[in-house]
Amino acid sequence: MSASAPFKPARCNLITGFLGAGKTTVIRHLLAQRTAAERWAVIVNEFGAVGIDGATLAAGSVEVREVAGGCICCAANVPLRVAITDVLRRVRPDRLLIEPSGLGHPAAILATLAEPGLAGALSPAPVLCVVDPRQLDSLDRDWSSAHADTWRDQLTVADVVIASKRDLATDAQYARLEAYVDGLYPPKQALVSAVDGQVARGLLDVDGAHWRPALLRTGHAPNFPRARAPLAPWAGDAQGFASGVLPAPEGTLIPGLGTRFSSEGLGVRSIGWLFDDPAAAVFDSDRLDRLLIGLPAALQAEGPRLLRAKGAFRTDHGSRLIEWSGAQLRSQPLAFRGPGRFELLVDDHTRPDAARIEAGLLSARPNQN
Repeated sequence: MSASAPFKPARCNLITGFLGAGKTTVIRHLLAQRTAAERWAVIVNEFGAVGIDGATLAAGSVEVREVAGGCICCAANVPLRVAITDVLRRVRPDRLLIEPSGLGHPAAILATLAEPGLAGALSPAPVLCVVDPRQLDSLDRDWSSAHADTWRDQLTVADVVIASKRDLATDAQYARLEAYVDGLYPPKQALVSAVDGQVARGLLDVDGAHWRPALLRTGHAPNFPRARAPLAPWAGDAQGFASGVLPAPEGTLIPGLGTRFSSEGLGVRSIGWLFDDPAAAVFDSDRLDRLLIGLPAALQAEGPRLLRAKGAFRTDHGSRLIEWSGAQLRSQPLAFRGPGRFELLVDDHTRPDAARIEAGLLSARPNQN
């Protein structure tokens, strides 16, 4: 685009949903439907200490910017403002997709997007909320009230609700979600079901979209985790990160494996590994599967309740995305950039035994006895 070309506001969609709902999978399928003539950009926010989703989205030609190690509805949204401003200046996208942390309240994010400094550069497009119908069963039984409020707020502010993982939910679970959504105000423009995140890109432009930050709380108290992950290698330059918007990352070197990062806040503890040691570049797929299948039960026996486990691994059978959520382990082929990585999110009442997990990861490397 020439320097004299008129500025056109970017269509901006917020794609929200609780931990494990399948937001990133939905976004991958939406990106696959982008035409070659369109410039799209994605801003991904992950609460945890190691960014996974940015790596899995950045294999294509779309600009991906990650704000890792905190929630962009906290800390006055400074990291979000910096990321949006940078992407708009450098990329001038036709469409901007923003994926907040699954723990993030959407109201403060929408309020930021509607501020005078950004409102003229962004054209409001529908808010999509991705929800696993099975989550409604555990809403009151297993989740803290704060997490339940977040889940409800994400649905309330949405224009479109995507019932993901429809193949895993029973008809009764889907019917319960349908009844719940029908009772929400404002009414939703659409409720659609999806398998493996496959939805039509037309959902990004349904009629009747509104940004409604005033409906909800403006977010929880500022509470960034105490440690943060490094700027991901696929996220472009370090503007806004190296300049002091976020503090310098800290990590613990694990010989033969890589770097461990940890953080906590909002009732959740994160522990993650960046496999930047050459010895851990590739894992044995069979050993890795056995380790990950048994991990939730092993953690529960020690005390921590696993909320989500997610990793991008290079194995002897190719690169894979592996995720545990909703009491199920799923694995699929996926190309990604940068070193492999793995992250656990647990409740913050207890600490996972990092050394034991690391011993398992080390034993899952090829040619280990």
